[in-house]
Order: sequence, then structure tokens, then C-alpha cells
Amino acid sequence: MEINHIRFSYQDKVERLKDVTATIEKGKITTILGPNGCGKSTLLSVLAKFNVPSSGDITLNGKALHQYTPKELAKTLSVVQQSSVAPEEMTVEKLVYYGRLPYQKMFTTATEEDDEKVLWALEKTGLLEKKDALLSSLSGGQQQRAWIALALAQNTPYLFLDEPTANLDIFYQYEILELVKTLCEEEGLTIVMVLHDINQTIQYSDRVIIMKAGEMVANGKPEEVITSALLADVYGVKVVMKEDPSVGKYIVPIGI
Repeated sequence: MEINHIRFSYQDKVERLKDVTATIEKGKITTILGPNGCGKSTLLSVLAKFNVPSSGDITLNGKALHQYTPKELAKTLSVVQQSSVAPEEMTVEKLVYYGRLPYQKMFTTATEEDDEKVLWALEKTGLLEKKDALLSSLSGGQQQRAWIALALAQNTPYLFLDEPTANLDIFYQYEILELVKTLCEEEGLTIVMVLHDINQTIQYSDRVIIMKAGEMVANGKPEEVITSALLADVYGVKVVMKEDPSVGKYIVPIGI
């Protein structure tokens, strides 16, 4: 995916994205990082075609993003949004079957391929034993995995995740991030996600796009571009960079 000089404003005419240019590498995890209100989720929404840029263009697999029909895009790119809601009486399996809609025709029933993809998605997310459970009965981490399973059932090479660890405790945060890592490494998915946690970004990303006030201020390998000077500029926080043989680089905030 090629992002070329993207600008975007909502109806208030305030420019939320300012000349963003970057490349999303295939088969890698790219994380969009930055403080609240910097344009992280806005950028993801534009890349997913939920919003249309006011200028610039995006190319996906050699084709302009605006040329994709909704069904074509749904077979290429799946999105797990920050806040997803489903009826309380819905089961996990029924939710995941919604991921097959782009492949179905009106008034047709699920095919053998649909069944296989749903089963695979449930297995990959560790929810096969929970397939008949109501969504409302699941823990926060399990619910997030159910929404990821829906996205996997779409069988797309690109997976976008908007703050997939939001509102989860630390155990479920790392459970989700380990799943994301596995999907990239074992299934070859190209993953773009929005995160808040800097250390998680360093640990789980191949590339990072760092945003500040709608502008991209850094783009590259996290261990190379995330520095104490950059974090002081972007977040206004003093940090110490440390390194551990088992996890690599990490940060320790020390003040403002």
C-alpha cells in the first residue's frame, strides 16, 4: 500500500492529516503511534476508505483505493474497529459468519468454503470451544478475539486494527498482540494497527509511523526511530531508553 501526500479534514475544515506519505510493507506489522488527537485513527480510517482524503492518493496492490468497489475492498482488506457492538443474544459463530458476506449472493445459504473459513478463523483465535457461547458471556479479551475472527473469516491479505488492546487488562493486551504477531508470521497477513503503548509498539511492530498534530514525524523500524529526543518532542515526556537481551529496547518514563 502506497500513501501519497494525503490530506484530510472533517466538516469543521480543521486539517487532521497533513501531507502524509508512507509505504505499508507487505507481510509486516506497521503500527501508527502518537498522542491523543494526533490523527492515528483518522489515518487508519482513510486507509480503510471509511473517509476520503481531501487531496493525495492511496494505492493498494497497484490499484487506486478509490477505484475499489465495496465488495472488492471487503475481499482485500478487513478492519476491526475500536468500538464494535453486536446484539447480546448473538453467538460467537454467528458473528464470525458475517465475515463471509462479501462472498455470498443474496438469498443464498453458507457454502462449504464459508464453513471452512469460519472454522479456521475460530481455530486461529482460540474460540472454537466458545462458538456457541453468547458474545455477552465472553471476557473482554475473548470478545476482541471474536471480532478479529470475523475479520479473518473475510479471508483478506490486509488486516487493520484500531486500538485492539483498548480497555483490556495487561494479560489480554499481550494475548491479542501475540495473536496479531502469529497471524503475520504464520498467515503472511499485512497488518496495520493503532496503539498507544510505546513499549508494545517497539516489541510487536516491524515498522512504525509516528504522528504529531496530523503530521507524520517518523517512519521506520521502531528500534531505530523511537528515541528519547523524539518522544520528548511528540509527547512532552522525558524517557530513558534501555535494552534487555530478552526483549530488546524499551522505554522508562522519568518525568515531564
